[in-house]
Amino acid sequence: MELGDGRRFRGRGALVTGGSSGIGLGAARRLVAEGAAVLVVGRTPEKVAAAERELRALAQAAWAGSGGPVPAVAGRVADVTDPAAMERAAADAEALAGGLHVLVAAAGIDGEGKDALALDPETFARVMDVNVRGLLLASQATARRMTAGGGSIVLVASVNAFQTETGFADYNASKGAAVLLARSLALDLAPRGIRVNAVCPGYVRTPMTEAYLADPAMLAGILGHIPLGRVASPDEIAATIAFLASPEASYITGSSVIIDGGRSA
Repeated sequence: MELGDGRRFRGRGALVTGGSSGIGLGAARRLVAEGAAVLVVGRTPEKVAAAERELRALAQAAWAGSGGPVPAVAGRVADVTDPAAMERAAADAEALAGGLHVLVAAAGIDGEGKDALALDPETFARVMDVNVRGLLLASQATARRMTAGGGSIVLVASVNAFQTETGFADYNASKGAAVLLARSLALDLAPRGIRVNAVCPGYVRTPMTEAYLADPAMLAGILGHIPLGRVASPDEIAATIAFLASPEASYITGSSVIIDGGRSA
């Protein structure tokens, strides 16, 4: 695994929701490797604890002997649809670093995988609750603590916001909403010095997609629509997230970056 070796986030604090696995964990790795103090939020205690151990070991390996402090790492079990839990997570992330500068909102769930007429309305509401409202709550809690010095928010959406798939009306709708939420937040938060962007991955090897990708026939069908001929790794998505969160992207806000190996070209 190749990680950034720069210092773009030295002395900065970051909150990563969905940070115990998949794209969120990949983003947390990248931020820690580049010097950020990171608090990861997840739903499963065992996964959160494992992510915390991994990130602390990475921080030691990357920064011990550097002449400066080793980035702090912490994990919290929380539901991203709970406003109070998100406020506590943002406060903890701020305290961890003495400031909060970055949010990566990566928490999300899959859809039912059913025809639109067969969708369960309650499940549809849950998908929208996690994939859209969860992004809003994390953004609100974080932005309130960024307003003094500005910062960067990156929402994890999907290429499905632009190129929908049959049988995923719930997921498609939630990711389209996530993109428009990022654009709306970008307008409202720009006067506060906060940039907001979205990343829109195609297929990535994560726990959410492992069942699809483990089926040879399904994998062949997926790869047949990807010009680069493979799916992405979480660390590849994390590289773009880190760029958008960094000062190098200081004039980018309200954008949605598609990372799909050419699938939507």
